[in-house]
Amino acid sequence: MSRRPAPHLVLGAIALLVAAGLGWLFYQGTASGLLHRKGHLQQVTQQAVGADSVSELFDVTLRSSTGSVVHTMLRVPRGGSPPYPGVVLVGGMELGRRVAALRGLDAIARYAVIVSPDYPIQVDGRSLEGLGLLAAGPRLRTAALDLVAQVSLQVDYLLSRRDVARDRVFLVGSSFGAPAVVIAGGVDPRPAAVIALYGGGHVGSLVSHVLRLGRDGISPWQASLAGHGLALLLVPLEPTRYAGRISPRPLLMVNGARDSLIPRANADALYEAAREPKDILWMASEHVHPDETELIGAVSGWIAAWLAKRGLLPPEAALNASLDCSRGPHARSGRVASGAGSAPAEWDPRSLCAARRAAIQASG
Repeated sequence: MSRRPAPHLVLGAIALLVAAGLGWLFYQGTASGLLHRKGHLQQVTQQAVGADSVSELFDVTLRSSTGSVVHTMLRVPRGGSPPYPGVVLVGGMELGRRVAALRGLDAIARYAVIVSPDYPIQVDGRSLEGLGLLAAGPRLRTAALDLVAQVSLQVDYLLSRRDVARDRVFLVGSSFGAPAVVIAGGVDPRPAAVIALYGGGHVGSLVSHVLRLGRDGISPWQASLAGHGLALLLVPLEPTRYAGRISPRPLLMVNGARDSLIPRANADALYEAAREPKDILWMASEHVHPDETELIGAVSGWIAAWLAKRGLLPPEAALNASLDCSRGPHARSGRVASGAGSAPAEWDPRSLCAARRAAIQASG
């Protein structure tokens, strides 16, 4: 007659399995876990697809030792002198790699090699409505981990190019791409700076808010359940957990003061989670969209000036950037390292305008 296992042994085995599962979930979000997921760059194929006034454009496919395939668009300056700065630019899911070709980015593309990826998942937006978001959760988790790992694979690619300066590679992410570059920058020490555009932290409340926007038939409790449920499925990929690890490299956040998609509280949560040096620019705008060339150009101009001030773009980038110095964005800086315990210092974009005027006068 067989003996039944003691209840405490069964419970112990279940607890061990749960602990192992949670341990694996958290390992996937560690630097070593994401490095393992990235693998090594094994093959690069490149095809010219056109040009614009400042850049040559290429479709580039990257293949990793893990079997991962990343379809990207490459934008290479037509002028200037290499080695150029290098940029991994992650836009929204809808535009994917084509974000690299946006004309509003000329303030940066004139001086830097830009590579932008397609997302590792394409989903019908209707399937993510309401509680359907939870059903897609496992696929979204896999895609989120892949996207972060692929950002680092694109850093590998930029560093393999002879025309890219190894000490001037930085990450830029907009909307869905903002948390991806914050997480990637937190686990990968190679990027010299991270720039998050129109993004925020606290994934659960952020997703809950987005679900309530213009959604008929979804109640607040359903939105909260779906949003926080997705955040749980994405563990540990919460950008506020990684933002502090970017330091001592600089972080720039750019957000819209009238952004209905990213609440101020979520943007503030991400900013407060970061350590110095950090800056945030508040543009007088709604959430940025790919067809808003003028807004993209304005944001790119301020980013170019911020990067030039830190030596990550050449000085002339600040001279040529389209800065509206008559009404620059509101900005705030983190605490100064030597002033622990003091109030946050103001980072005034007008100082960039003053430096720009002085440089123009000096150049004659």
